[in-house]
Amino acid sequence: MPTDIDLRPLTRADTPRWARLLAESEEVDATGEHYNAADLLEELDNPEIELGKDVVGAFDADGAVVGYFKILPRGEGEGLYKIHVEGAVTPSRRGEGLGTVLRDAMVARAEAAYAERGSTLPLKLMTTSKSDNTAQAELLESAGFTAERWNFVMRTTLDDVPEQQPLAHGYEFKVYDESRALDMLAAHNAAFTGHHPNFTPWTETMWKQWVTESRNFRPRLSFLVVPVGSDEIAGYVQSTEFDAYFEATGRREAYVAKVGVLEHHRGRGIAAALLGHCLVAYREAGFDEASLDVDSENPTGALGVYQRAGFEVESRWANYQLIRG
Repeated sequence: MPTDIDLRPLTRADTPRWARLLAESEEVDATGEHYNAADLLEELDNPEIELGKDVVGAFDADGAVVGYFKILPRGEGEGLYKIHVEGAVTPSRRGEGLGTVLRDAMVARAEAAYAERGSTLPLKLMTTSKSDNTAQAELLESAGFTAERWNFVMRTTLDDVPEQQPLAHGYEFKVYDESRALDMLAAHNAAFTGHHPNFTPWTETMWKQWVTESRNFRPRLSFLVVPVGSDEIAGYVQSTEFDAYFEATGRREAYVAKVGVLEHHRGRGIAAALLGHCLVAYREAGFDEASLDVDSENPTGALGVYQRAGFEVESRWANYQLIRG
């Protein structure tokens, strides 16, 4: 490790410097992902993260954050105990071995967190990398990570929204309200568990952290589809807006964070109708564009649904895994 580098836990006071590192990395890596200090403060509030251990920064002699790693235990799914891991090194300090040091410390901390939880299932570490980032791929693969799946980030402008698909007879749209929080969580887990490889069921704690209590959640732009006269959720879209994206680009982006249709309601065009309904709502609310993330091998044919709604592939990402035990 470079002699001027000190590894120590990131704190709330460090979030502006952490955000600067991420912005510098995005300029070179072109990830399309933008974070500000408020976003990072929210991440540090995650109850699944152990402050002082799970988020670590690499500080140079001037106190700048020039690298970091973070682990996030996700829990059990598909017969494995899953932990998400991530990290980055600022472009000006790459090629010095700092990435290797952070990677090894990240894996070691994830293994320790797994041991602390006492799971009897094998450990699975998960991370993502933009497919054109060959240096990051080499760093992961040299530690035993393998690419298991690929995701696409897709985007559409809202200048010319395609004509809305009508909702199937017997269904209606409902705007999300907070009384349906746990219902939407249950619907999301039901829509994906057993049907989508690499899905980890969401806990109530995680759902509150990343959805209902997140500063980025947009409940008035999140919608449910229900059978007429019923409270049953047949389909849903959960929408998010990141103000950091606007700060970086000058454009408002509506992010389709979650979209799903329950299995026994599929085949009726509900997903297409939901997307069309959302795109119109986004445009009317003053958004410039919308984006989403989709598994390239999604078994429900979601990729085609999104393409017909006007979304185009912007970037391709590899999902890497490392299994222990």
